[in-house]
Amino acid sequence: MAWNPRPTLFCALTLAGLACGSGNPNEGLALNPVLPVGRVSEAIPISAQPLEPLTTEPEWEIQELHGGGFTHSRGFSITYVAPPAAGTYHLVARATRPDGSPMKQIVEVRVLADPRIEPITATLSPGGTHGFTVRMRGLPRNTVTWSIEEPEGGMVSANGHYTAPGRPGTYHIIATSTLDPSVSVTATVRVE
Repeated sequence: MAWNPRPTLFCALTLAGLACGSGNPNEGLALNPVLPVGRVSEAIPISAQPLEPLTTEPEWEIQELHGGGFTHSRGFSITYVAPPAAGTYHLVARATRPDGSPMKQIVEVRVLADPRIEPITATLSPGGTHGFTVRMRGLPRNTVTWSIEEPEGGMVSANGHYTAPGRPGTYHIIATSTLDPSVSVTATVRVE
């Protein structure tokens, strides 16, 4: 049998599903959730299970020293508190193996913006008007483009001033960030 120079693949079954490691010294923990995601300033619980024997519980730090959020507790269950700015941040877990060698794993955490629209719902008469405001928590600017989901659902100006159509119905006003088009928020308007 020929020697295979590729790293060995090992897997562990966790509560979140199947987590695999490549034998790489930077992959010693199976995470739940596997890919942590949360909104700005949100507390995100993360649990870990070792994929190999460890003599110490993991100690965690945040790679981004300034503005990367912070963690509560240590060990196999931690709470990461996301910073007030959206982005990708990195948690570093360190532990020791039985042979004394270090285990280090870098965990990527996605922090999403938290858009808010005011009001979230409104009721207008046909042809009525109402102003909407938006705050894109986690993004450096609140600039948005406004649109209406339904054809013939009325008109909305560049500053969020909505004019209802002449016929009754339910319509949706969408504010989409100009900095990150994947971030949007929707208000519902009933025209009756």
